[in-house]
Amino acid sequence: MSLWDWLGVILIALLMVLFLAMILVLRSTITIQMKARKSNQDETIKIEVTMLFGIIHFHYIIPRMSFSNLRTGLKVENDHADNLFSGHTNSEKQHINKEKIDQWSEQVKRMLHSTEGLFPWLKTTLKKMSFQQFDWSTNVALPDAAVTATLTGALWAIKSTLVGWLSQHISLRQQPKLFVVPLFNSPPIFTTELSCIAKIRCGHAIHAGLVLIVRVLKVKGGVRKWLNILFKGS
Repeated sequence: MSLWDWLGVILIALLMVLFLAMILVLRSTITIQMKARKSNQDETIKIEVTMLFGIIHFHYIIPRMSFSNLRTGLKVENDHADNLFSGHTNSEKQHINKEKIDQWSEQVKRMLHSTEGLFPWLKTTLKKMSFQQFDWSTNVALPDAAVTATLTGALWAIKSTLVGWLSQHISLRQQPKLFVVPLFNSPPIFTTELSCIAKIRCGHAIHAGLVLIVRVLKVKGGVRKWLNILFKGS
């Protein structure tokens, strides 16, 4: 075989490898695991995102939240890390108050105005996701047994409503496990723990991203507005 023949064989082999790698990437899944726990005044939220068969993963944790007053708002401390850069970790503190909520609300309005059909896009994207696990348990106790029983019923209603909404927008592959346990003749206590695992195919996520870009491009000045929101926060 001549040199050109060998180069042709190598090129075909490389294209086949690239094609197979692309198929594997598109068929791989993005897994999002979240665990949230509140025990009286202590809160912890952990979020793990894994993709490309575990090659890439992100870790986000909120170890504590504290409410000071109405003006200061909710103080949140969080740590997040990823394996894209060795030893890359960040820690930050922020206050979630009325001013911060108003800022987020304004950003959502600007996203809606700079995107054609943002809610329909979000609804379609959520349909591509599936919950592999959804466990939510709560223990509650108040000094008065009647109030404890009333609160238990209200919590059941809230959980049932939320799961009903999820079942309409996201595929639930496993029956959600919901528990509300009233503790009578017990000191006041409120403990709740949520554990869920959601998955979406990488191909579906890429397609959703491309569709979102097209929707943004259809609006005059949409790209500039999105860049301002994402990178400047203004």
